Amino acid sequence: MDTQYAHQLRRHDCYAGRTVLAIGAHPDDVELAVGGIVARWSRSDCRVVIAVVTVPGAYAIRRREAERAAAILGCELRVLVEGAGRRVEDLKPRELIGLLDEQVRDVSPAVVLVHSHSDFHRDHVLVHEATVCSQRLQFFDCFSYHPNSCRAVAMPFEPRLYVDISTTIELKMAAINAHESQFAARGICTEMFREMAKLSGVAVGVPYAEGLAVERMLI
Repeated sequence: MDTQYAHQLRRHDCYAGRTVLAIGAHPDDVELAVGGIVARWSRSDCRVVIAVVTVPGAYAIRRREAERAAAILGCELRVLVEGAGRRVEDLKPRELIGLLDEQVRDVSPAVVLVHSHSDFHRDHVLVHEATVCSQRLQFFDCFSYHPNSCRAVAMPFEPRLYVDISTTIELKMAAINAHESQFAARGICTEMFREMAKLSGVAVGVPYAEGLAVERMLI
């Protein structure tokens, strides 16, 4: 890993007093990919806003689960498209860009976390592309996170930056498990996400970590 990135990560307060915007296409996306990171940063005097674009399926249930998960992580939750039955791909490109532009203008983030362009889920890719467009509004550090789904799917992703989440792994797992309709109710074990964090930790010599790809960053 580049020593400049490593130095930046050792500064645990690098975003202290500033706003982090974590964007997910659906409820649970942020928790699965970077739940440990946002929990750590929210405990380092950061304001962390989780922006969920749409809530497909049982809206009331999934929104309550998302609210519970955000509270566990110490984050604010925003749902950008209210009501059930809509997916990101149902939005026109200008609508999606407009929704994300509005969040960037409102919270003026120091850093944005978002889906990777290499994700297999079309909704996730659309959110990534719209977030890239929002970079025209102001500068912010921008990182993309590991492709995710309720069931493990092998996808190409090459993180170049890691965050030690050893102190927040249990919060990450609790937030994931708050999405009962997606996991417990379907008989899906969530421990694979702990193992993924453990494997990332092995790569950098800590018990648990989450990896990010650098889209844009100022040091």
